[in-house]
Amino acid sequence: MVQKSIILVIFWLPQAIRQLLIWIYWIQIKEYRFDRFRLFFSSISGRNNTEVNIIVFKIATLILALILRESQNALILLFTLFDLSVLIDIKKETLRKPVFTQRAKRIFITALLIALLPPMFGFITGELGTLHFIFAEILLVISPFAGVLWTQPIVQKIKSEEIKIAKEKISKVSPIVIGITGSYGKSSTKEFVAQILSKKYEVLKTTGNENTEFGIARKIRDFLEKSTEFFVAEMGAYKQGEIKKLTAIVKPSVAIITGIEEQHLSLFGNLENIKKTKFELIEALPPDGIAIFNLSNAYCLELAERARELSTHVKVLGYYVAREKKDNRFKDADIVSRVISADTHSIKIKVHFNEDEKTIKTSLTGLHFIENITAAILVARLFKVSWKDIKKACGNIKLPEKTMSVSKLESGVILIDDTHNSTPRAFESALEYLSLFKDKRKVVITSGIIELGAKSDEIHERLAKMMSNSVEKVFLTNPDALTSFKKGLGVNSNKLVFSNDREELSLKIQKELDQKNGVILLEGRIPLILFKDTDLKI
Repeated sequence: MVQKSIILVIFWLPQAIRQLLIWIYWIQIKEYRFDRFRLFFSSISGRNNTEVNIIVFKIATLILALILRESQNALILLFTLFDLSVLIDIKKETLRKPVFTQRAKRIFITALLIALLPPMFGFITGELGTLHFIFAEILLVISPFAGVLWTQPIVQKIKSEEIKIAKEKISKVSPIVIGITGSYGKSSTKEFVAQILSKKYEVLKTTGNENTEFGIARKIRDFLEKSTEFFVAEMGAYKQGEIKKLTAIVKPSVAIITGIEEQHLSLFGNLENIKKTKFELIEALPPDGIAIFNLSNAYCLELAERARELSTHVKVLGYYVAREKKDNRFKDADIVSRVISADTHSIKIKVHFNEDEKTIKTSLTGLHFIENITAAILVARLFKVSWKDIKKACGNIKLPEKTMSVSKLESGVILIDDTHNSTPRAFESALEYLSLFKDKRKVVITSGIIELGAKSDEIHERLAKMMSNSVEKVFLTNPDALTSFKKGLGVNSNKLVFSNDREELSLKIQKELDQKNGVILLEGRIPLILFKDTDLKI
């Protein structure tokens, strides 16, 4: 009896470990935040990715086994069937698992020990049976969150210590800090500002996802040098008060708000909260600080007016991109750019700043980046970077990784990788760039845009309308946007390719690679599993 109980636990363990790995993976992806995980779980794709159907099926099957008073032999057979999913994942190399940081390890061990309590209790009492595994399966769902909760004080303590070190270090070095926030364009603006300023100064910038308290504090701790003259910090947020926390670490003297839209609306609650949160960066400026706004964005224009009303000490500046030749609405903007020409490799702009008028060729791919590089040019001129250096930097400007990265595959297909992130503005601009490829078969592979709240259907429908006539195929990886995409494509809804079967979807994507005259846009965070057996390496 004891031997059979041990065997029963051994057969239960593989599928239990697999489930824990998947759940902790997604909790980690959502930054251990219950608000983000809750929104993710409330979506169809979230429930699919956390395999809720399989979990319900497992528990229902065990309840049925309890009712029928099945033997331990039947349970061993049942768990063997569930373990098949583990073998399949191992064979296909598709098992999702978290990055095993110290916190992830603690959460995993905690979760596994909690889930093991019912089987261990049954084993000790000599009555191990179906009921114990029903409770164990329920605990598999709950226990990862218990791990998140108990590790939170440890994380907070470490964070406080690192923030203290960062504050002391940045205070000693005293670089000019440029804070950058917005619903879109943060990363690219940060890159452009840092690259152009570095022609004259020693510059440190945040990289990747270092737009949180942890990320910014660690960047300062590990990389800020005595010689650093500028620190360019991207600042992200999901709710009010989070930008304020970041500004308390770095104390910016220059602030840039790149644009406001509905990104992460479901977390902020409403657009006004988004505006208030981004404005926290302006409120943190010293009396002699500089506040810079994208006047091409209506909400930024509103915030610029608010900044002027709040303080007569902070210098309020604006940048603007004229869309048409007769667009003279913002002659009073401090810097104005106008696109002269654009192709698939570069964009040429004319820049007006004070009495200067300069023609600059950039190596950018995407018209929406002109707003961001205009902001960077404005900052560069404020700090006396020469036009010669600005032109040189713009001609070799580098975009953040997986942001409108253009490459050519061996098959001849042109790949546009925009998988770093996706916002409504970025998606629209990527489609505009796609239209520059004349006489080519255009394909879009997308996951849609997450956390748009009540605006999700409206925005996805609008994006689908943009693709309706110009794109031959639209591959959708997220079921949450399926209805709105169909509606937006209208009579061309037959262009939409969707399947819950990832292998089937992957095969269909592979076929597109055989289209020698194709251009493929990857927009948003797409499951890497889809590209495992294709020539697309993202």
